[in-house]
Amino acid sequence: MPKRSDTLETVQIILALLQRIPRSSKKTAADLHAELSEAGLARDIRTIQRHLEFLTTYFDIECDARSSPYGYRWAPDAKAL
Repeated sequence: MPKRSDTLETVQIILALLQRIPRSSKKTAADLHAELSEAGLARDIRTIQRHLEFLTTYFDIECDARSSPYGYRWAPDAKAL
């Protein structure tokens, strides 16, 4: 199991997630986890899920929780960063 990340690594992962969340379609936590792993930012899937939960609270990111796995996307009216 990887060691707990420091603040800079956490910010890198958050920014990488924000870049990978689509505007029109939806991606699951597993999709985003795989993309981050391919980019060299490997973390536990649960860590990615916690970050996504954080992002839906503080950014205009929607979580479709009607069925599992949840899908994430930017809200249609979201402003660019």
